[in-house]
Amino acid sequence: MSYTQTAFTGGTGARPITAFSRQIARALEARLADAPAEVDRKAVFAIVKRAAPALGIGIGALQTLEHLISYTHADDWKAGRSPIAWPSNLTLAEVAGKTVSAIKARLRQLRALGLILARDSGHGRRTGRRDENGTISIAFGVDLSPLRIRFEELRQLADAYSAQSRLFKEGRQEIGRVRRIVSQAVAQAADMRLTGTHWLDLQLAIDRVAAEAANARALRDTEAFQEALGRLSDVERLVATTVDQFMFPEENEGSGSKNDPSLHIQTSPHPIEDVQAQRACSSDPTGFGPVAADLPESPSNSRFNARPAELVEMFPTTAMYVGAHKPSWSDIHRAASRLRNDLGIRIGVYVDALEKLGPDATAVAIMITAERYSRAEIRLTPGAYFAGMIGKAKRDELDLAKSLWGFRTERMAAH
Repeated sequence: MSYTQTAFTGGTGARPITAFSRQIARALEARLADAPAEVDRKAVFAIVKRAAPALGIGIGALQTLEHLISYTHADDWKAGRSPIAWPSNLTLAEVAGKTVSAIKARLRQLRALGLILARDSGHGRRTGRRDENGTISIAFGVDLSPLRIRFEELRQLADAYSAQSRLFKEGRQEIGRVRRIVSQAVAQAADMRLTGTHWLDLQLAIDRVAAEAANARALRDTEAFQEALGRLSDVERLVATTVDQFMFPEENEGSGSKNDPSLHIQTSPHPIEDVQAQRACSSDPTGFGPVAADLPESPSNSRFNARPAELVEMFPTTAMYVGAHKPSWSDIHRAASRLRNDLGIRIGVYVDALEKLGPDATAVAIMITAERYSRAEIRLTPGAYFAGMIGKAKRDELDLAKSLWGFRTERMAAH
């Protein structure tokens, strides 16, 4: 709120009385009863410094306020006393390394914000005296009482501003996370030579949310910022729907990677422990990783080849989602897409998998997850287990072929 500070001084040179100065004085008088009995002088400046961005205090004014507080004693901030400092503008200018005019401008800002009051002497000069106990007996200068009276208010203001800044920071990170999901989905679609305005709509959707959030942040509008963040879930759902509908549509007759109807995955030449999902990925406080599956060992450094029909036989849980008597890779992709929803795999992790592994290996990873979950071999949630697999894939530690060899050997033994 701004005020026009004009008043007639009668040519006396005295500081003019304005509506704003009277408003501050009345407000401070009303709060005297609620003022803390005593405040720590060091804590006062720390609180004002934290609240400075919310108050709009300039760095220079904040520096001069710190200098003024340093001229007071700790006992000056006790109840019934007034912390008054009486250094001249010239002294303050020398301490700050600034001009007297700059100091006057800083003091005007501090007065306008209601952080200090001017206690003028008859001759207009700042002066003061302390008794043998160090207590102020008489003083004219800069009255810092508003800081003591408004201490709780300033602390609440600082806390609120910090919480809001934290919200803005975390919100920007969340927007960045969803933007990454969108970018990955669009890039995957381009790699698969998929076209259509629906892919551009994903980018427009996240851009709109980001623009709304940026505008709210610029205005320090917490409610509008939270409303913008609330629409991020809509963007994620749009990504999931678009991927499910257009990346693996019914008419897609995909035949595996590089148009090969078979899946080819090389095992690692070195034994790698089975997939372990990170505990932080799950809400399960007791489990760490899946129960070890009792599957046969796979040949080291061998190549696993399989067609969709064999994969369906190896993974009966997925077979219920395929339906086709002679499944193609498009059937496997669509089944994996539906399984993703039922297993609670987040779209961001799914898109990560598509980018890192491709659609075929991603489908296989989902099939493994579903099968082990149906066997109660996973202590964590299936979504957390799958996220652990993709984490290993990003570190180039995932050995899908090893698991597939185990499932194939198990199936052969059962027959």
